[in-house]
Amino acid sequence: MISSARPLAGALAGSFARPLLSRSAAAPAVVLRSFTSSPMAQTQEPVATPLGYQSLPGFQLKPESPSYFTTKPVYNELIVNLDSTYRQYRPLTKPSKTAQRPNWLGKDALTTAVGVNALKTSQYRLIVSKLNQLATLTPRPSSIDQLFSQFAKTEEQLAQKAKPRVVDHLGRALATGRRKEASASVYVVEGEGKVLINGQEAAQYFKKSQDRESLLKPFEVTQLLGKYNVWALVQGGGTTGQAEAISLGIAKALMTHTPELKPTLRKAGCITRDMRVVERKKPGQYGARKKFQWVKR
Repeated sequence: MISSARPLAGALAGSFARPLLSRSAAAPAVVLRSFTSSPMAQTQEPVATPLGYQSLPGFQLKPESPSYFTTKPVYNELIVNLDSTYRQYRPLTKPSKTAQRPNWLGKDALTTAVGVNALKTSQYRLIVSKLNQLATLTPRPSSIDQLFSQFAKTEEQLAQKAKPRVVDHLGRALATGRRKEASASVYVVEGEGKVLINGQEAAQYFKKSQDRESLLKPFEVTQLLGKYNVWALVQGGGTTGQAEAISLGIAKALMTHTPELKPTLRKAGCITRDMRVVERKKPGQYGARKKFQWVKR
Protein backbone atom coordinates (compact mmCIF):
# COMPACT_ATOMS: atom_id res chain seq x y z
CA MET A 1 0.00 0.00 0.00
CA ILE A 2 2.77 2.41 0.86
CA SER A 3 4.72 1.75 -2.35
CA SER A 4 1.61 2.23 -4.51
CA ALA A 5 0.70 5.50 -2.75
CA ARG A 6 3.97 7.21 -3.60
CA PRO A 7 3.53 7.19 -7.43
CA LEU A 8 -0.06 8.36 -6.95
CA ALA A 9 1.09 11.29 -4.81
CA GLY A 10 3.69 12.20 -7.39
CA ALA A 11 1.12 12.10 -10.16
CA LEU A 12 -1.26 14.33 -8.25
CA ALA A 13 1.54 16.80 -7.50
CA GLY A 14 2.49 16.95 -11.16
CA SER A 15 -1.10 17.46 -12.29
CA PHE A 16 -1.63 20.44 -9.97
CA ALA A 17 1.77 22.02 -10.67
CA ARG A 18 1.62 25.57 -12.19
CA PRO A 19 4.07 26.67 -14.88
CA LEU A 20 6.77 29.15 -13.74
CA LEU A 21 6.48 32.72 -14.99
CA SER A 22 9.38 34.42 -16.65
CA ARG A 23 11.01 37.44 -15.03
CA SER A 24 9.43 39.79 -17.53
CA ALA A 25 5.94 38.45 -16.90
CA ALA A 26 6.21 38.27 -13.11
CA ALA A 27 3.92 40.48 -11.03
CA PRO A 28 5.41 43.57 -9.34
CA ALA A 29 6.90 42.90 -5.90
CA VAL A 30 5.84 46.34 -4.61
CA VAL A 31 2.34 46.47 -3.11
CA LEU A 32 0.68 49.89 -3.27
CA ARG A 33 -1.95 50.84 -0.70
CA SER A 34 -4.48 53.49 -1.55
CA PHE A 35 -4.84 56.57 0.72
CA THR A 36 -7.27 58.62 -1.32
CA SER A 37 -8.43 60.54 1.77
CA SER A 38 -4.86 61.60 2.64
CA PRO A 39 -3.85 65.21 1.93
CA MET A 40 -0.75 63.87 0.19
CA ALA A 41 -2.74 61.86 -2.34
CA GLN A 42 -1.41 62.48 -5.83
CA THR A 43 -3.77 63.18 -8.74
CA GLN A 44 -1.11 63.98 -11.31
CA GLU A 45 0.24 61.83 -14.12
CA PRO A 46 1.89 58.47 -13.29
CA VAL A 47 5.48 58.76 -12.13
CA ALA A 48 8.08 56.20 -13.21
CA THR A 49 9.80 54.42 -10.32
CA PRO A 50 13.37 53.02 -10.33
CA LEU A 51 11.94 49.49 -10.64
CA GLY A 52 10.33 50.36 -13.94
CA TYR A 53 6.75 50.38 -12.65
CA GLN A 54 4.43 53.37 -12.74
CA SER A 55 2.58 54.61 -9.64
CA LEU A 56 -1.10 55.10 -10.31
CA PRO A 57 -3.02 58.28 -9.35
CA GLY A 58 -4.62 58.13 -5.88
CA PHE A 59 -1.72 56.34 -4.19
CA GLN A 60 0.34 57.99 -1.47
CA LEU A 61 4.03 58.62 -2.02
CA LYS A 62 6.67 58.65 0.71
CA PRO A 63 6.53 61.86 2.80
CA GLU A 64 9.53 64.14 2.76
CA SER A 65 9.84 64.21 6.57
CA PRO A 66 9.23 61.51 9.21
CA SER A 67 7.36 64.17 11.24
CA TYR A 68 4.41 63.59 8.91
CA PHE A 69 3.52 60.48 10.89
CA THR A 70 3.45 62.30 14.28
CA THR A 71 0.43 63.88 15.91
CA LYS A 72 1.83 67.41 15.48
CA PRO A 73 4.06 67.39 12.39
CA VAL A 74 4.46 71.18 12.13
CA TYR A 75 5.62 71.58 15.74
CA ASN A 76 7.92 68.55 15.63
CA GLU A 77 9.46 69.63 12.34
CA LEU A 78 10.17 73.09 13.81
CA ILE A 79 12.01 71.59 16.80
CA VAL A 80 14.05 69.33 14.49
CA ASN A 81 14.97 72.27 12.23
CA LEU A 82 16.05 74.44 15.18
CA ASP A 83 18.27 71.66 16.51
CA SER A 84 19.81 70.95 13.12
CA THR A 85 20.47 74.66 12.54
CA TYR A 86 22.30 74.93 15.85
CA ARG A 87 24.43 71.86 15.08
CA GLN A 88 25.21 73.29 11.65
CA TYR A 89 26.50 76.70 12.81
CA ARG A 90 27.90 75.67 16.22
CA PRO A 91 31.38 74.69 14.87
CA LEU A 92 31.61 77.94 12.84
CA THR A 93 30.73 80.32 15.69
CA LYS A 94 31.48 80.87 19.35
CA PRO A 95 28.54 80.76 21.78
CA SER A 96 28.35 83.66 24.19
CA LYS A 97 26.01 83.92 27.17
CA THR A 98 26.13 87.72 26.97
CA ALA A 99 24.79 87.84 23.40
CA GLN A 100 21.72 90.01 22.94
CA ARG A 101 18.52 88.04 22.57
CA PRO A 102 15.42 89.28 20.76
CA ASN A 103 12.13 89.72 22.55
CA TRP A 104 10.11 86.70 21.50
CA LEU A 105 6.42 86.67 20.75
CA GLY A 106 3.93 85.67 23.40
CA LYS A 107 2.28 82.28 23.50
CA ASP A 108 -0.75 83.24 21.37
CA ALA A 109 1.26 85.17 18.78
CA LEU A 110 3.90 82.43 18.57
CA THR A 111 1.18 79.84 18.04
CA THR A 112 0.00 81.79 15.00
CA ALA A 113 3.56 82.25 13.73
CA VAL A 114 4.30 78.53 13.97
CA GLY A 115 1.06 77.69 12.15
CA VAL A 116 -0.61 75.33 14.61
CA ASN A 117 -3.98 75.43 16.32
CA ALA A 118 -2.66 75.48 19.89
CA LEU A 119 0.57 75.22 21.84
CA LYS A 120 0.96 73.92 25.36
CA THR A 121 2.94 75.97 27.84
CA SER A 122 5.69 73.35 27.88
CA GLN A 123 5.87 73.39 24.07
CA TYR A 124 6.08 77.20 24.02
CA ARG A 125 8.92 77.10 26.56
CA LEU A 126 10.78 74.50 24.52
CA ILE A 127 10.58 76.63 21.36
CA VAL A 128 11.82 79.70 23.24
CA SER A 129 14.70 77.73 24.77
CA LYS A 130 15.76 76.52 21.30
CA LEU A 131 15.61 80.09 19.98
CA ASN A 132 17.66 81.36 22.92
CA GLN A 133 20.21 78.66 22.20
CA LEU A 134 20.55 79.93 18.63
CA ALA A 135 20.80 83.52 19.91
CA THR A 136 24.02 82.68 21.78
CA LEU A 137 25.91 82.07 18.51
CA THR A 138 28.35 84.90 17.74
CA PRO A 139 28.82 86.17 15.13
CA ARG A 140 25.24 85.42 14.22
CA PRO A 141 24.69 84.24 10.62
CA SER A 142 22.24 86.16 8.47
CA SER A 143 20.07 83.07 7.97
CA ILE A 144 19.48 82.88 11.74
CA ASP A 145 18.52 86.57 11.85
CA GLN A 146 16.03 85.88 9.09
CA LEU A 147 14.66 82.99 11.15
CA PHE A 148 14.38 85.20 14.23
CA SER A 149 12.28 87.73 12.33
CA GLN A 150 9.43 85.20 12.25
CA PHE A 151 9.32 84.72 16.04
CA ALA A 152 10.59 88.06 17.45
CA LYS A 153 8.47 91.08 18.32
CA THR A 154 8.44 93.97 15.88
CA GLU A 155 9.35 97.55 16.78
CA GLU A 156 5.67 98.48 16.92
CA GLN A 157 4.99 95.68 19.39
CA LEU A 158 7.95 96.71 21.52
CA ALA A 159 6.72 100.32 21.55
CA GLN A 160 3.37 99.28 22.98
CA LYS A 161 3.51 99.65 26.74
CA ALA A 162 1.39 97.66 29.11
CA LYS A 163 -1.65 99.45 30.42
CA PRO A 164 -1.09 100.69 33.97
CA ARG A 165 -3.12 98.93 36.63
CA VAL A 166 -5.64 101.24 38.27
CA VAL A 167 -8.31 100.97 40.95
CA ASP A 168 -11.77 100.96 39.35
CA HIS A 169 -14.81 102.90 40.46
CA LEU A 170 -15.75 100.12 42.88
CA GLY A 171 -12.38 100.30 44.65
CA ARG A 172 -11.11 97.03 43.17
CA ALA A 173 -7.62 96.33 41.85
CA LEU A 174 -7.28 93.54 39.31
CA ALA A 175 -4.06 91.58 38.83
CA THR A 176 -3.00 88.29 37.27
CA GLY A 177 -0.70 85.71 38.82
CA ARG A 178 0.83 82.54 37.36
CA ARG A 179 2.77 79.62 38.79
CA LYS A 180 3.61 76.35 36.99
CA GLU A 181 0.44 75.56 34.99
CA ALA A 182 -1.90 77.62 37.21
CA SER A 183 -3.30 81.03 36.26
CA ALA A 184 -5.29 83.27 38.59
CA SER A 185 -7.23 86.53 38.22
CA VAL A 186 -7.37 88.32 41.57
CA TYR A 187 -9.56 91.22 42.71
CA VAL A 188 -8.46 93.02 45.89
CA VAL A 189 -10.65 95.60 47.62
CA GLU A 190 -10.57 97.16 51.07
CA GLY A 191 -12.66 95.18 53.54
CA GLU A 192 -12.65 92.95 56.57
CA GLY A 193 -10.28 90.24 55.30
CA LYS A 194 -12.54 87.75 53.50
CA VAL A 195 -10.94 85.53 50.84
CA LEU A 196 -13.08 83.78 48.22
CA ILE A 197 -11.51 81.42 45.68
CA ASN A 198 -13.77 80.20 42.87
CA GLY A 199 -16.74 81.01 45.13
CA GLN A 200 -15.39 79.08 48.14
CA GLU A 201 -13.68 80.13 51.36
CA ALA A 202 -9.89 79.83 51.39
CA ALA A 203 -9.96 77.31 54.26
CA GLN A 204 -12.47 75.19 52.34
CA TYR A 205 -10.71 75.40 48.97
CA PHE A 206 -7.15 74.76 50.24
CA LYS A 207 -6.97 71.86 52.67
CA LYS A 208 -3.22 72.19 53.35
CA SER A 209 -2.05 74.80 55.83
CA GLN A 210 1.07 75.38 53.72
CA ASP A 211 -1.07 76.51 50.78
CA ARG A 212 -3.07 78.89 52.97
CA GLU A 213 0.13 80.38 54.38
CA SER A 214 1.63 81.02 50.96
CA LEU A 215 -1.69 82.50 49.84
CA LEU A 216 -1.68 85.18 52.58
CA LYS A 217 2.07 85.88 52.54
CA PRO A 218 1.75 89.35 50.86
CA PHE A 219 -0.61 90.49 53.62
CA GLU A 220 1.69 89.18 56.36
CA VAL A 221 4.89 90.87 55.12
CA THR A 222 3.05 94.19 54.71
CA GLN A 223 1.11 93.83 57.99
CA LEU A 224 -2.20 94.31 56.17
CA LEU A 225 -3.81 91.02 57.17
CA GLY A 226 -7.57 91.50 57.68
CA LYS A 227 -7.76 94.86 55.88
CA TYR A 228 -8.51 93.70 52.31
CA ASN A 229 -11.02 91.36 50.73
CA VAL A 230 -9.86 89.00 47.98
CA TRP A 231 -11.93 87.42 45.22
CA ALA A 232 -9.94 85.11 42.94
CA LEU A 233 -10.67 82.93 39.91
CA VAL A 234 -7.99 80.29 39.36
CA GLN A 235 -7.62 77.37 36.98
CA GLY A 236 -5.02 74.84 35.95
CA GLY A 237 -2.26 73.13 37.91
CA GLY A 238 -2.45 71.76 41.43
CA THR A 239 -3.16 73.30 44.81
CA THR A 240 0.42 74.48 45.39
CA GLY A 241 0.63 76.21 42.02
CA GLN A 242 -2.80 77.77 42.41
CA ALA A 243 -2.01 79.11 45.88
CA GLU A 244 1.24 80.71 44.73
CA ALA A 245 -0.44 82.11 41.60
CA ILE A 246 -3.08 83.81 43.74
CA SER A 247 -0.35 85.10 46.09
CA LEU A 248 1.44 86.74 43.15
CA GLY A 249 -1.82 88.32 42.02
CA ILE A 250 -2.51 89.66 45.52
CA ALA A 251 0.96 91.23 45.70
CA LYS A 252 0.47 93.00 42.35
CA ALA A 253 -2.97 94.23 43.37
CA LEU A 254 -1.61 95.59 46.65
CA MET A 255 0.95 97.62 44.72
CA THR A 256 -1.93 99.08 42.70
CA HIS A 257 -3.57 100.28 45.93
CA THR A 258 -0.30 101.39 47.57
CA PRO A 259 2.77 101.69 45.28
CA GLU A 260 4.98 102.34 48.34
CA LEU A 261 4.71 98.65 49.25
CA LYS A 262 6.81 97.56 46.26
CA PRO A 263 10.22 97.49 48.05
CA THR A 264 8.78 95.43 50.92
CA LEU A 265 7.06 92.97 48.62
CA ARG A 266 10.10 92.63 46.38
CA LYS A 267 12.42 91.98 49.32
CA ALA A 268 10.08 89.21 50.48
CA GLY A 269 10.00 87.71 46.98
CA CYS A 270 6.24 88.20 46.56
CA ILE A 271 6.26 89.99 43.19
CA THR A 272 8.83 87.79 41.43
CA ARG A 273 7.40 85.19 39.09
CA ASP A 274 8.70 81.74 40.03
CA MET A 275 9.65 80.12 36.71
CA ARG A 276 10.58 76.73 38.14
CA VAL A 277 8.66 73.76 36.74
CA VAL A 278 8.78 70.02 37.26
CA GLU A 279 11.54 68.40 35.22
CA ARG A 280 10.25 65.99 32.62
CA LYS A 281 10.64 62.25 32.90
CA LYS A 282 13.37 60.76 30.72
CA PRO A 283 12.83 57.66 28.55
CA GLY A 284 14.51 54.57 29.92
CA GLN A 285 14.51 55.99 33.45
CA TYR A 286 12.17 55.73 36.41
CA GLY A 287 11.78 59.51 36.58
CA ALA A 288 13.55 62.76 35.75
CA ARG A 289 16.77 61.68 37.50
CA LYS A 290 16.05 58.35 39.18
CA LYS A 291 17.10 55.22 37.33
CA PHE A 292 15.68 51.71 37.41
CA GLN A 293 17.24 49.24 39.83
CA TRP A 294 20.18 47.47 38.23
CA VAL A 295 19.92 43.69 38.20
CA LYS A 296 22.99 41.64 37.41
CA ARG A 297 21.10 38.53 36.28
